[in-house]
Amino acid sequence: GFSIYMKKITLLLLSILIFLSNTVLAQSDTNYINKKRFLLVSSSFVSGLAASYLYVQNAWWSAEQIPFHFDDGSDLTYALNLDKAGHFLGGLQASDLFSSSMQWTGLKTKKALWYGAAFGTGLQLAIEMKDAYAPYWGFSKLDLALGSAGSLWPVLQYHNKDFNAISFKLSYYKRSNIYWQLDQQRGKETSSFAWQDDYPNQTYWMTFDINHFLDLCCWPEWLNLAIGYGIDDTQYLDDNLSKTGGNREFYIAFDYDLPKMLKTWDSPLGEKVLHWLNYMHFPSPTIRISPKFEFYPLFI
Repeated sequence: GFSIYMKKITLLLLSILIFLSNTVLAQSDTNYINKKRFLLVSSSFVSGLAASYLYVQNAWWSAEQIPFHFDDGSDLTYALNLDKAGHFLGGLQASDLFSSSMQWTGLKTKKALWYGAAFGTGLQLAIEMKDAYAPYWGFSKLDLALGSAGSLWPVLQYHNKDFNAISFKLSYYKRSNIYWQLDQQRGKETSSFAWQDDYPNQTYWMTFDINHFLDLCCWPEWLNLAIGYGIDDTQYLDDNLSKTGGNREFYIAFDYDLPKMLKTWDSPLGEKVLHWLNYMHFPSPTIRISPKFEFYPLFI
């Protein structure tokens, strides 16, 4: 029951805290680490993970559990693999958040990035372990691989500056209710705020800094090009009550590099705000090239 879940998650979070204490504080550059900041970061992450677990437990894994199992192959068709982009971006953001927090405590950049990669990968592994007991999912090795790849992206950026010219973003706009309608057909009541699995309303973007790759005289430094991927709202439930169907949607759009666009926000807080806002793709002129060509003056 609920108390068993709480015992398990408490043990997991305490293990994470002990692991962080033993590994980070045991490094040779301990003198550079602000232990008060480290304690604040560690306790914040433990609290955040606990709150996230409780939310997702109710919004995502609330169905009755079944024995551990690997994905049966439906994962390769589910949401037409748009969820893989979500795992990649989730791993990237978790890694970024943890590594930047570790740098704030005084840990050197390179080590902090590797700790971020380990944290992001560990978080993806925890998600897959939960999926392994869920009736509509299973342990997906591909999801874990993509999430781990996202966690390693900041490390690649550190070692090869060309990767800094490529960014990954998300846009979300509720234009369809199919996600909630299909859950109702399953007999599951889903909160109107539970958008994490609402793929028909999500679009994932890979953006490119044009000035980095091409020597152009008049291209604004803050304006990028983006390739977007989403799915439409023609999904349905198969005989096993798994979501299937739908059409892939591909886009080409302008994208904004907010730190370059708003250079006057050069305070430490301003730079952090712009950094995290830059994970969002804001409305811009867009062309949908598939499944049907269409131009949008502003698309989100």
